[in-house]
Amino acid sequence: MGLFLLSFLFGRLCIKIQGFSYPRLLNMLSGRGIYIWNIKEVPGGVQLYIFFKDVKALRGLCKKAGVREEIVNSFGLPFIISRICKKYFFVAGALFFILFLTIITRFVWLIEVDGNYRVSTGAILSLCEKMELDYGTYKKSIDTRLIENEIKNNFKDISFVSVTVKGTKVQINVSETIPTDNSIEDGTSPADIVSSDNAVVTGVIVRAGRPVVTEGMSVGKGDILVNADVEIKAEQEVLGTKAVRCDGEVYGRVVEKYDFTVPFDENVRIYEGKSKARYEFEIFDKKISLNFNKNDTISEKCDKIENKLQPHLPGDIYLPFIIDRTVYRPYRLEPKRLSPEEAKKRAESIVMAEIVNNYPTDADVLGKELAFEEEENDLKVSAKITVVKQIGVLKAYERINENGNTEDRS
Repeated sequence: MGLFLLSFLFGRLCIKIQGFSYPRLLNMLSGRGIYIWNIKEVPGGVQLYIFFKDVKALRGLCKKAGVREEIVNSFGLPFIISRICKKYFFVAGALFFILFLTIITRFVWLIEVDGNYRVSTGAILSLCEKMELDYGTYKKSIDTRLIENEIKNNFKDISFVSVTVKGTKVQINVSETIPTDNSIEDGTSPADIVSSDNAVVTGVIVRAGRPVVTEGMSVGKGDILVNADVEIKAEQEVLGTKAVRCDGEVYGRVVEKYDFTVPFDENVRIYEGKSKARYEFEIFDKKISLNFNKNDTISEKCDKIENKLQPHLPGDIYLPFIIDRTVYRPYRLEPKRLSPEEAKKRAESIVMAEIVNNYPTDADVLGKELAFEEEENDLKVSAKITVVKQIGVLKAYERINENGNTEDRS
């Protein structure tokens, strides 16, 4: 093992010696203290291994001994480096790539926002830009704690923010507050959690307040789910009650109605011709067109499908350029009258699009029921979507006192 490591670090050669006086050469090598190993006879001479550093001395001794040397093969780090250095472009490219990575990993090239539903991603990114967190920001200048506080202070619908920097990516994770009914003006006043829909309760998580519903109970819109009145006790004795601001989540099974019509007469897109793709290279907010055929025109009537690709390396190291690919599919409009069955399939796709676009990712859609009514020119559709979602919303604390008056402590 030690000889193998020395051979790799210093390099070794397999040499074939040809000539009848090779024993004299071996004696001369031994007398000079040159280390040789794996000596074996071959037709017309002998084959041996020698370190790369002793090759020059070997050649001089071969001339004195009257034998010829031939290199059979080489092994070791010196030969690897030599082969690499001969490929100048490869070496230059490798050095440039290392320098490029060293520079770009000091900056941010992707900002991702997750967990927001009511607050738009654009609004959060716009605030980050004012806080000098943007595409190309130097990573060491980012104050994650300050950005977290600014996001929470500027968006009342956000209760928790986490900003982390990994590789060249900034990940912003947010959690939103319980929706309110607009009767609460600040975030500290007492409030109940009430139901936003008629539902069957499927889960209750309470951090503050007194739950008044359990799993399986039916509730109506506006019913109190978590009561703001909590008991004040001292050694098991109830001293009174105190109104708090409730905090928690209540989930319920809700049946939502969605009515619409599907016309029997419509213009159908008939796709014809060959789809065309256009590419753009985007770097440092500059776009460079990669379409060199300027005579290749795009039809006005076409579907436009855009796709952005930002290459990245392992460890969330995103590179500072984006490849934009846009595909254009030309079509022509052709009038068509849908059959009842085709209209019903169209209604199914409309309902599925409604579910995908309008329900948050934490909602669990259990099923859908569609009822149809055919008229002369339209198909009337009444859809019932059964979904488990969060039904709790905050409502300002109100109670009727002994005098029959409303007590509003918000």
